[in-house]
Amino acid sequence: MFYCLLIIYLHQGLGAPMGRAGAAAALATLFFPSCMAMWVFADARRRQQPLPFDFGTFIYFLWPVVVPAYLFRTRGLRAFVAVGWFLLLWFTAVLCAVIAAVIEGTEG
Repeated sequence: MFYCLLIIYLHQGLGAPMGRAGAAAALATLFFPSCMAMWVFADARRRQQPLPFDFGTFIYFLWPVVVPAYLFRTRGLRAFVAVGWFLLLWFTAVLCAVIAAVIEGTEG
């Protein structure tokens, strides 16, 4: 998840270059919801939580709503811990991308 977020924000921070960088960002944009879905399925299996038949599709298209709903349904208030870790992961990826964009801007 971190690498997908990092590639997405690096691509945006560096001015959305085309070519391989653009292809990598497009793939990362597609892979990120898949990573979220795989994490939820692995967590549900570990917790022995049954999931609806097409839950993966809901996660893929609506992950900002479905994943927190899953977390709060399975963990209660402890879901804030998982959400906090995700926000830290997201913030770190954005920070790394900003640092790379600043370095690129000072060199070029």
